[in-house]
Amino acid sequence: MNSEFHEEDQTGFTDKRQLELAVETAQKTTGAATRGRSSTLLNSAYQAIEDARELSLSQELAALDDPEFVQQQQQLLDACQHQLDEFQK
Repeated sequence: MNSEFHEEDQTGFTDKRQLELAVETAQKTTGAATRGRSSTLLNSAYQAIEDARELSLSQELAALDDPEFVQQQQQLLDACQHQLDEFQK
């Protein structure tokens, strides 16, 4: 069986869930970076945001035809980015 659903079963996560997890990671890393005032965590937080943004632009998510979900996740990433940018000022 070579359907995309079979592939999702093998990985254990749907594309939407992967994006949710990536955004959650970005949020948690952002919080840790601003609380810990660590340049290493700050760089990790920016990388987590970038990785989640790339995932949000994937063809698989575009094929799901749920632009509201993707937009909501991108807004959460924008909030993380803003928090980090303000922290660095």
